[in-house]
Amino acid sequence: MNGFYFIGTRDAELVKLYFQIMHILVQHEVEDFEVWKKVYDEDEPARAAAGFKEITLYQGLDNPNNVVAIFFNDDVEKAREFLQSDHIKEAMQSAGVVSEPQFIELQ
Repeated sequence: MNGFYFIGTRDAELVKLYFQIMHILVQHEVEDFEVWKKVYDEDEPARAAAGFKEITLYQGLDNPNNVVAIFFNDDVEKAREFLQSDHIKEAMQSAGVVSEPQFIELQ
């Protein structure tokens, strides 16, 4: 068994679709997680407008200022445009991102 248990055919189709959508893993270190999180939460409308839907958000176990977020986005070009935009650079700077962010596209 693959770890997924389905109620019906529609559930299997939704899971298959989910794995076909581009996922984006974002990792970076921040100066202060609480400060970063406030800016991150306030910027949610911009991410949503670019098609980003958050799956999960993690903090490092030994370093809570190490942040990993995983999103999905069904528009690859729109996602790439957003990740290269001045807006995201400015938002990360104002949120206190202190390392070079890693944007990893997954499927």
